Amino acid sequence: MKMEFMYSYVLDLVYHMLAHMPVNNPSNLYSEEYIAKIREAKGGEFEDITEAMGQLAEYYNAHFERLGMVNFLPFGCQNLDALKYMVEQHPYFTAEDKDCFLYPFWELLQKEALFYESYWKDMYDRSETARVRLEDYLTKEWGKYKVLGSYFHKDRAIAGISYSMTCNGRGLGYYDAFSAIVPFVEEEKEYKMTFLQLLHEYTHQFTDGMLQQNINMEDGSHTFSEYVVLLFDYYLIKALCPEDLEGYLDYLCLITGEEDPITEELLFSGIKLPAQWHEKLKQLVKDICSISI
Repeated sequence: MKMEFMYSYVLDLVYHMLAHMPVNNPSNLYSEEYIAKIREAKGGEFEDITEAMGQLAEYYNAHFERLGMVNFLPFGCQNLDALKYMVEQHPYFTAEDKDCFLYPFWELLQKEALFYESYWKDMYDRSETARVRLEDYLTKEWGKYKVLGSYFHKDRAIAGISYSMTCNGRGLGYYDAFSAIVPFVEEEKEYKMTFLQLLHEYTHQFTDGMLQQNINMEDGSHTFSEYVVLLFDYYLIKALCPEDLEGYLDYLCLITGEEDPITEELLFSGIKLPAQWHEKLKQLVKDICSISI
C-alpha cells in the first residue's frame, strides 16, 4: 500500500478563508495568529477579509450540519471552476444557504484569490526541502501501520498537506484509499504529532461506520465518534507499535489542550464508552493485526 502526497491551492484557499471566520464547534479553524501573518504578508495592498467573513459566521454556525460540507468540497478540485460547480450542484445546500452564505463566500473567495494564488505558490516553492523531509518521515511511519490498508482493502493512503489549515485535520474516504488533510509543519519535533493526526483522520473513515448513524455536532454523536476513534487508535498503537504509545499520549495532550501529561489511567477515566465498545474495538484490532501482508 503506497502513500501519496497532495498539495492543492484550491483546497488551501478554502481553509485560508475559514481561518478568518470563528466557528463554535471543534471544526473551528479561526486563528488570530494566522490572520496577523496574512495581514503582514498583504502589506496593505489587499483587502482584509476578517470582518466580511465574520459577518457570515452566524449563518454558517446556525446551519453547520449542511454548510460544514465546504470543508470537503475542494477535495479533488483542480481549479476554481471545478469548485464553483461543486458549490452550485451539491444537494446538501438549500436556496437560502446559497443566498445567505455560499454566494457571498464565493465572491469573497474570488477576490482573495488575487492575493492568495501567488502567496501559496511562493510557500510551496520555498518549502521544497522541508516537504521532502516531512514526506519521508510520514512514509516511514505509515509503513508500520499499512496493515490497515490490507485489512480494509485500500490501495493508497493519500496525505494532503495544507499550508493554511491552522489545526487538526480533515478526512474523506474513497473506496480505494484513505485520504486526509493535515497542516504542513517544518520542525522535525512536530512530525510525530502530524503523523498521529493523519492516522486519526484515516481511522475515522472506518470507526465512524461502526456507529451506523449520521454523525453531527448537535446530538452528541460527533463527540461519541471522537471517543471511539481515540480509543481505537490507543488499542491499535498498543498492539501494533507500542513504541509510539508515549507519543500518542502526548498527542492527546495537544489536541485536548491539557497542560498535565495524560496517562493511560486518565485516558480511560476521561473517555466514557460502554464496555461493549471497548470489546468491539479490541476485537477489531485483534482481527487487523492477525492478517499477513
